[in-house]
Amino acid sequence: MESKSRVRNLSTRYLSLYRHGIALIIFGLAASFLWSAILEFASGDYLSFVMPAYWGYFLYLWYRVNSSVYHVEFDDEFLYVRLKASDLIIPLENIKDVNLVSLGGVYRVDLYYKELIGDKFYFKL
Repeated sequence: MESKSRVRNLSTRYLSLYRHGIALIIFGLAASFLWSAILEFASGDYLSFVMPAYWGYFLYLWYRVNSSVYHVEFDDEFLYVRLKASDLIIPLENIKDVNLVSLGGVYRVDLYYKELIGDKFYFKL
């Protein structure tokens, strides 16, 4: 009789700080860019909104990707994704590929079949 393997944690314990703290930093940066653009516009620089729009777009992309970063655990048979309401259990056979997508330690998991959170999701190591 084999004993069931122990569940191993893949995600960092600071995931909520990462998600919410960085979101506050992004909001602060966007607000400061917008404020400086308003001040430059008031002084007569009519192209002052080009640079904040450029940075705002990249900040939006970063936020969109990191809004789908989840807490992930695994054992020998399943991958467990913690959601707000309940856990999502994904069989390891459904995982197509796992890739590192940022130098900050964010990984993308591609699935063969679409699950509740889509056909790909992210976790932070």
